[in-house]
Amino acid sequence: MPQVELSIDIQASPVAVFALIADQPERISEWWPAFELQQRVTPPPTAIGSIARYTYNMMGIRIKGEHQVLQIEDRQHLVVRTLSGLDCMFDFSLAEIDGATRLTARVAYSLPGSMLGQSLNRHKIEQKNEHDLDQGLHNLKLLVEAEARA
Repeated sequence: MPQVELSIDIQASPVAVFALIADQPERISEWWPAFELQQRVTPPPTAIGSIARYTYNMMGIRIKGEHQVLQIEDRQHLVVRTLSGLDCMFDFSLAEIDGATRLTARVAYSLPGSMLGQSLNRHKIEQKNEHDLDQGLHNLKLLVEAEARA
């Protein structure tokens, strides 16, 4: 199963970063462009077992499904697993570092059978997924830092 892991330092508290990721999951499309849509199925607050619907754009192919919160720890760790659509696990860990937050995002996924085609396609998809996560984390940084200053 391919995995992408990236970290970014955000000039805001872990509470502020976690709030945007976990407490406002419907805002994921504001910072992670590959997610075109996310809607809560279970009402707030986000808790273990919470479910959301998503639409993910993987290189022009829209994949719809649901995912569920598996783990929340002290507003510093969030694990979400897809229930349908993509076969994917999202793991977000937050650590306070000198008044800022180091966010590490790990995404493990299986490529849909229809997209596996050739190994060249697999390599391109893996590069695209890493690029999308990197862009998403940078967008998240800008969004959280702007909201922290407001």
